[in-house]
Amino acid sequence: MSQDNLVKPLSVKELFDKKTEYIIPIYQRNYAWGAPEIEQLIQDISDAAGLITQPGETVSVKQVKYYLGSLVVYQRTTHSQQSNTVYETIDGQQRHTTLSILLAYLKHRKVLGESDLAGLDINLTFDSRPKSSRALDDIYKGKSSGEPEEPNIHAALNIIQRYFKTKGLDTEAKIKQFCEYLLENVTILRVVVPPQTDLNHYFEIMNNRGEQLEKHEVLKAKFMATLSNDEERNCFSTIWDACSNMTRYTQMGFQSDLRKEVFGDNWQTMPKSFDVIQAKHTSKQQKQDAMTLREIIDNKTPSENTDDEEREKEERFGTVIDFSNFLLHVLKLMPEIKGVSLDDKKLLDAFISKDNGLKVEAKTFVYELLKYRILFDSYIIKPDQHNEKRKWSLQTLIANTSGTSTSSSYNNSFGKDQDTLNEKLRMILAMFHVSNPALVYKRWLNDALSILNRNTKEDTGLSIDGEVYLTELERLSDRYFEEITGGQCLELNEESLGVLHQGTGVQNFVFNRLDYLLWKRLSDGETFDGKGKKELGKHFDDFQFSFRTSVEHYFPQTDPSGASKMEDVDRFGNLCLISPSSNSRLSNYSPQDKKSFYRENNRAESLKQAIMMSYDDWGPVGLGRKNIEKHESAMLKVLSAIKI
Repeated sequence: MSQDNLVKPLSVKELFDKKTEYIIPIYQRNYAWGAPEIEQLIQDISDAAGLITQPGETVSVKQVKYYLGSLVVYQRTTHSQQSNTVYETIDGQQRHTTLSILLAYLKHRKVLGESDLAGLDINLTFDSRPKSSRALDDIYKGKSSGEPEEPNIHAALNIIQRYFKTKGLDTEAKIKQFCEYLLENVTILRVVVPPQTDLNHYFEIMNNRGEQLEKHEVLKAKFMATLSNDEERNCFSTIWDACSNMTRYTQMGFQSDLRKEVFGDNWQTMPKSFDVIQAKHTSKQQKQDAMTLREIIDNKTPSENTDDEEREKEERFGTVIDFSNFLLHVLKLMPEIKGVSLDDKKLLDAFISKDNGLKVEAKTFVYELLKYRILFDSYIIKPDQHNEKRKWSLQTLIANTSGTSTSSSYNNSFGKDQDTLNEKLRMILAMFHVSNPALVYKRWLNDALSILNRNTKEDTGLSIDGEVYLTELERLSDRYFEEITGGQCLELNEESLGVLHQGTGVQNFVFNRLDYLLWKRLSDGETFDGKGKKELGKHFDDFQFSFRTSVEHYFPQTDPSGASKMEDVDRFGNLCLISPSSNSRLSNYSPQDKKSFYRENNRAESLKQAIMMSYDDWGPVGLGRKNIEKHESAMLKVLSAIKI
């Protein structure tokens, strides 16, 4: 192979050339992408293609090319099909596999002619993993037989189908536009490692490679270049860096002595301005610069907690958003700035004007950034990586002082005597988050931060009345639901199916809103058809919001008995939201078989599903149909926030 061919940009159409094969070696992990990664990929391509999919977005400019990343491969020298070029994939298999599944979906929509797809094929196979190879081949050729192999691959197809439907991308015109752009304008960089490369050494280099300079680091440099002196720049950098680590409470990004100076003894006081922080920061620096080595040693305070213990506490939490996206949320919340898109690909464009100046002053912005990060830390949920049962945390950082030593701990954000309120807030925030798994366009987060900003009392350390917060979040849920339903009748009728009787086209938010309302009312002792939290048992006790992104037809779309399809199988009463892998595995099971599976595994994936499983009969005729209609009527009343 010539040196020129070692690095080559390929369109997606060129990537899937029939004369090229890509093999995933045995040492690579299984396909593992879920809804957050898959939906993000489709959203990025949609944005680049000029397709509008988000509420409030009115302008989307088509990009000439969209760079998708790199595919690192090693050319194999021997293979049974000598006419084809064969590559072993080293890095990029998750993206390549997802593109293969996406291509299969688009092929079956038949928006392009045979000539447009000529020469294309799924050219990805797996060493010693024939099930994965067969699964890709099956979905590309439209085969389906019994229980699907490799549920994650079939689940990805379900995620793609639902995303196109719920985002309004599944019209013939939009799919054609998306497909043409994907094949011709989306580019992936194929990097072929040279022959005789030591692959073990190459993997070691890849796993320890440095990260590229990110856009938010470029933005930081542009802000700092506008500041007048080193004192301002040093203070700005300290605040920015503390805020940039989204998995650590912001106060912990400040050195311990400065932390107390800036945020008070309990670390809960919000400083009044950037200038106040700068004065404390400069004073600390001057004091340190003036100290002798002996004074530094003498002033070093012993701590009961080691660095490892503090680090372990910090590493407990994940985040619902990354820093680049958070910067856009803060900018959008500033009243003087208009038309901010929550798309991190446009981060620099959002902050920098056409004359290359900044749209907001550096000290003003970084102070707002600090304020919103502290609000975010205390009043927005975090994934709790130390508590699998609860999944989500809503806690505030607390300083514990004992003698001369201060350590950190976490308390419920609304106090020990407000556990019920804290739990309701934790649940409704999780409901919003899991309804929008991708990192971008988190409209709910922007609205929640706006609620917090309007209702916090700065003189008491940015505290908020929890009941007010919950009321506003529930109103937000009502508003989102009204936007989806558009004031339409929710019941199924002969003239109109209604917005909630669309099978896989029903949005995740609708199901998650229903589960939140069910959880809240069951918690308050209400029952549904005689079933309360006691009767639901562990299904209620263990319920947590998670990324369930696949709509299950409880009575299946294909009748397992061989009878004709249920006439209104897509009606809301027959639907619930479950994980894609479960749906791929159980999609054609009868209601009784599904019930047996979940009972044996001692779980239900949603509260609506748990209530559905409480019925003995479920089906298209007789008592089974009456139960579907009865359940549906009760659920629609809950969704509409009507007391039964």
